[in-house]
Amino acid sequence: MNVTEIGAIQGNPVMPLWNASRAQGMPESFGSMLVGGLADVDRAVQSANAAVADFALGNDVPPHQVMLALEDARLQLQFALQVRSRLVEGYQELMRMQL
Repeated sequence: MNVTEIGAIQGNPVMPLWNASRAQGMPESFGSMLVGGLADVDRAVQSANAAVADFALGNDVPPHQVMLALEDARLQLQFALQVRSRLVEGYQELMRMQL
């Protein structure tokens, strides 16, 4: 085992994906992150609707691709609803604080 190669890896850690925009010098605002996430959810739902419509019309769409698109849209929508719930809870907690 070469110790210098291990040291090179430890000296250059992999940056997490959520921190990638900060490394590029482009801070992303919280609002733009929310809007971007909602746009991704909308695209997933539209893609699932298109897959279901193509399958129903008899186009050459495998059933497993339709199910994957539906499940992806469902998971993204559930995640968005959980984020919304946490934001509302945080807001309510701030409103309960006394000065």
